[in-house]
Amino acid sequence: MQLSKLLFVVLVISLSLFISSCDSAGSKYPFQADLLEFSIDELPNTVFSIDQDLGLVQVLNPESLPNQIDTLFTANFEISDGSALFVRGSLVMPGAEKFNFSDGLFLTIVSEDSGNENTYFVHLNREIHPNYLISNEIRIQVNPYDINPLGARVSFRTREQTRVSYKVLGDKPIYRTHNGRSSEHQVDVIGLYANTVNQVVLNITSYETDVTVRDTISIATEPLPDFLPDPEINVLNESEMEPGMHFSEFNIGNAGSYNSYPLIFDNNGDIRWIADLSEAGRLAWAVKFDETSSFYFTHGNTIYHYNMLGREIKNTTFDDVYIAHHEVLKLPNGNFIVAVSKTSARMIKNGEERPSVEDFIIEVDPFGNVLTEWDMAEILDVNRTDLIDGGNDWFHMNAIWYDQEDHALIISGRNQGIVKVNWENELQWILAPHKGWGKAGRFEKTVETSPYLLTAVSISGEPFSEDIQNGTQESSDFSWTWGQHTPMYLPGGHLFVFDNGFNRNFGNSTDYSMGTEYAIHEKTMTVKKIWSYGRSRGGEFFSNIISDVDHLPETGNRLVMPGIVYEGGGSYSKITEVDPATKQVVFESTLHFKNQLVDGG
Repeated sequence: MQLSKLLFVVLVISLSLFISSCDSAGSKYPFQADLLEFSIDELPNTVFSIDQDLGLVQVLNPESLPNQIDTLFTANFEISDGSALFVRGSLVMPGAEKFNFSDGLFLTIVSEDSGNENTYFVHLNREIHPNYLISNEIRIQVNPYDINPLGARVSFRTREQTRVSYKVLGDKPIYRTHNGRSSEHQVDVIGLYANTVNQVVLNITSYETDVTVRDTISIATEPLPDFLPDPEINVLNESEMEPGMHFSEFNIGNAGSYNSYPLIFDNNGDIRWIADLSEAGRLAWAVKFDETSSFYFTHGNTIYHYNMLGREIKNTTFDDVYIAHHEVLKLPNGNFIVAVSKTSARMIKNGEERPSVEDFIIEVDPFGNVLTEWDMAEILDVNRTDLIDGGNDWFHMNAIWYDQEDHALIISGRNQGIVKVNWENELQWILAPHKGWGKAGRFEKTVETSPYLLTAVSISGEPFSEDIQNGTQESSDFSWTWGQHTPMYLPGGHLFVFDNGFNRNFGNSTDYSMGTEYAIHEKTMTVKKIWSYGRSRGGEFFSNIISDVDHLPETGNRLVMPGIVYEGGGSYSKITEVDPATKQVVFESTLHFKNQLVDGG
């Protein structure tokens, strides 16, 4: 009995020691699920590496591979003791089955106790096959919103969090990066060629490992409508140009109204982006781009916002007593400045009460609330008709620039000149010929405007003659603006404007248009002409309506763009990039209009 009890105690102690030993061994040596070696029987000279961290099995000597890998090969492998290898859910034994590795192959290894599992991706390509990260078939929708026929939505899922970039291949490739982190991707591909099977390279990068895979997809596009212009490249000096592409507004007449097709073309003259806004049946005033890769414009009493693929993002609608036209711009605080007509506006002009149009400005917040109103008739002379009698359209506001330093507005009125006003609608100065300016007031004419007229002076500061001040004569050293558009401040603080030359010197001059730079000294109320381009080009550069200028930030070059030139029995617009130091044209394009009711911006 004592012996039996002793044997039992020894047995219990031994069993406890065995269990303890197993537990200790288990914590130190867990069941493994690793791929230790891999080879392909038909490729005896091919050496494979196994990256345990990335789960990648890659060829170390790709020169050993045959030209054709779209065939069946026998997989041989060694895995952790007791573990099992599966392909697409089926158990696989070493050297027992053949597989097609052309799209890569996932191997799943499960440990003996099923507590550990690792997945490996085997590929025979020189680059990692995209299936390493892409988990489903890529879906492509060309022009999903019926706005941009040169864009596509590309949708796919990835096996982990990734970021995506793409490259549209071609003579002028387009690159774009989507920095968003996701495993569900909808990539807006912008910049396709028309009437082409485009090749687009997707670069997909793992956030966790920084491994990138590439996939090339094909996206077919239709021809563009034949009424669109074919941009003609006249001058191209890419080493001296601003990098990038070229934007133009384009509006075409349609039974008494206009349809808008803003477009972008590359240095070869190929249109690479277009927004077909014809379905809206509205003229898109002043298409502007913002920092969120979207664009906006006005029509009626609404500011419309679209992304570059053509999806309408949001609308900002304000009081319908205001009707937008010509200009909208976004302020740094997110509010908008809009040129408007006020439906209830009346004025006394030449002793007669009548409506007025295109002579108000409003500040609108993102919710459509009108915060500030400016009234040009209260600070200017509505009776002045020396340049042209515009009737109800006495001012014809066509552009606004926000002066951030002074928190003021620079406003172009085609029928009068350029003015600066502060946020309280107080006049600061008038840049215009002095002829004909009288008293300001929408109804009562009480305030003289002449004290606000800038005096034209030479580079040395000497005032010009009275005839030049009045605008009845011209000088090679100074010219006022005539029917101008798009005033803006250059980085140095000078004013840059497109001088259309409309009714120049009240009809006593030849026709020419030019981009002109002015230096304005507000303390002395003087203005100097600093620089200009376009006068010597005469009629081939003369546009008496619309048009634009701009400053290019990277090179410092300037754009001078006559919006519609009638010459040689046809009509066209131009985009001309000029080196301001030499006045050399480094780029010029011509958009020939195929419809006489077309204009470009």
